[in-house]
Amino acid sequence: MASLPLTLIVGSEQVLVDRALADARAAARERFGEAPTVMTLSVAESAPEALAEALSPTLFGEATLVVLTDADSFEDTTFPVLERAIADPPDGFAVVVHHPGGVKGKRYLTAIRGAGAGEVSCSALKKGRATQDFLLDEVRRHGRKATPDALRALYDSIGHDLPLLVGAIGQLCTDVETDPISDDDVRLYFAGIADMQGYRVSDSVWERRPVDALRDLRWAVESTGRAGVGPAITAAIASGLRNMARIQGMPPSASDADIMQETGIRFDWQVRNMRARAKKWRPDRLARATVTLSGVDVAMKGGLRPGDALDVDQKLHVLEEFVVRTASPSANA
Repeated sequence: MASLPLTLIVGSEQVLVDRALADARAAARERFGEAPTVMTLSVAESAPEALAEALSPTLFGEATLVVLTDADSFEDTTFPVLERAIADPPDGFAVVVHHPGGVKGKRYLTAIRGAGAGEVSCSALKKGRATQDFLLDEVRRHGRKATPDALRALYDSIGHDLPLLVGAIGQLCTDVETDPISDDDVRLYFAGIADMQGYRVSDSVWERRPVDALRDLRWAVESTGRAGVGPAITAAIASGLRNMARIQGMPPSASDADIMQETGIRFDWQVRNMRARAKKWRPDRLARATVTLSGVDVAMKGGLRPGDALDVDQKLHVLEEFVVRTASPSANA
């Protein structure tokens, strides 16, 4: 009897989880000779009957990849459903089980490993050598090379933010034609690093994290210079706001691909993050933030009339006040 293609993903580093899922889809496509239909179910939110239906043969026998998330929530009522699929695998099926890590549901993890699952570790990467190795592997995935100095320069520019690092490597590998990519290439490409720091501030603001937003803003000011940081920050915040407004204006049934096409967002994990943020904001509050931000942006650029120009300290005060007030939960009350 053929065995069930079974992959176990353990850990919650989202970039690594997304990569492991993409690899599982590619492996299923190669195995079955066609792109599989992907069905994602949360073990925590699905009844045993729903899991059993997902793991049952389809009417037309098309290739299917079943992704079971929240595997730490397996119980004695739900785990036997997966056991039966392992013992009597349906044709044309592959299964991915994602466990976020930790000790909860450990005995079920042991059983899945014992069933011969291929395991992918997606634990959070530690700073230092582990992250450097990850960045090097990411460059190789693009079929490119980079010097150790280039990777260090990239890390110094962006910090320990894996989604941003992955996106930056993708941009470098697309836009820099020479091999290997050097530290000079990185510094030239990210000469406007205030833009990158600005997106950190933007993320913190729209995710309703006022303490992080203020910290990220002050870090951007210290690392990129006080005089020119204002316009870059407001531009990044405005970009995040526009994307949320576009997502709120799209029908709930819109797919990630639809949103990527509408907004220009390049990665599906960014779409998921933006969708989650958009749910935290009422449209009228986003409209109010838009009006306020436009005023802040004008102040950063010198004002509308003679005599309106603020000095550097005044600009930073205005920007800090906007960031903290907008990010505070009461701003959407």
